[in-house]
Amino acid sequence: MHKCKYFKIQELVCPHVYKKYGDKAWEFFSEELLKDLDTVREVLGVPIIINNWHIEGQYKESGNRCPFCSIVAKKIANKELNMSMHNLYQAFDLKPKGLEIKKAVEMIMDNVHRFKVIKRIENPDYTPTWLHIDTKGHHKGIRIFNP
Repeated sequence: MHKCKYFKIQELVCPHVYKKYGDKAWEFFSEELLKDLDTVREVLGVPIIINNWHIEGQYKESGNRCPFCSIVAKKIANKELNMSMHNLYQAFDLKPKGLEIKKAVEMIMDNVHRFKVIKRIENPDYTPTWLHIDTKGHHKGIRIFNP
């Protein structure tokens, strides 16, 4: 089982999952995605916030999202289909410290050959305060998509 070099499990999962599974939650993520996440950190060269609820921060749904998380629970209550890659442990919303999101996207795209399973990045024109990455798709390389 791979554990990230730069991230604690609390940074990747919501409080509900961590409370129930603790460090066993590493097993929910693919090793390849965790390795790619470490590679993103190395490529960007700055600390990255994903979830910070465990240190009294505001982010708790930027990694996985379980059915009890507010974003998912609201959709369920409204009988909306929710096919987010966050629900499948295949997406992260990254907040690189001191780095503009457009610059972060550019740096990742310049190093696309280093990534094995990251397939998509959300268009930073739509998400200028965070960088969404996920594994959706069977194409080569990484594509920019509109939410």
